[in-house]
Amino acid sequence: MPKKPDPRRIKKHRVYTAFEAAEALSIHTQTVLRWIKAGALEADRSCRPWLIEGHALKQFLEVRRSAGKCRLRLEQIFCLPCRAPRVPDGRMADFQLKTPTTGMLTGLCPECGRLIHKRTRRGDLDEIRAHLDVTIQKAEPRIVGSDAAFGRVTFSQEAAGNAKTQVR
Repeated sequence: MPKKPDPRRIKKHRVYTAFEAAEALSIHTQTVLRWIKAGALEADRSCRPWLIEGHALKQFLEVRRSAGKCRLRLEQIFCLPCRAPRVPDGRMADFQLKTPTTGMLTGLCPECGRLIHKRTRRGDLDEIRAHLDVTIQKAEPRIVGSDAAFGRVTFSQEAAGNAKTQVR
């Protein structure tokens, strides 16, 4: 079940009952009724079932969805436990390249002291370094796809090292 229903599933020129709106958004009917009773969602309560205009429902969902979004500056990283954007403690961060174009920026939250992470483009690194002291970490080597894999043994070498095939 989605945390925030998608407003694109609602047609703005249609009138919905609470049940129809809940079904279109894949949420529980009581959720829609709770929004109406709290006064957050506009509905016609003069008759039963309560009627909700599509454009009002769509607008309500878009406002609700945009309220949770937060625009970060390049030097900021979002701290999940604090639920706020933070500049890493001491203005220091580590950058580790993950793909040829992107990497992971890691720092410490100044409020709670936990690690905070942000995926960043490699091209933005110069601009970030103007605000933060960034240490570039060397990427961890991968075993997959390596030409010098450890398990390559020819059968002639294996026979010479096998105890059963050696003559006494």
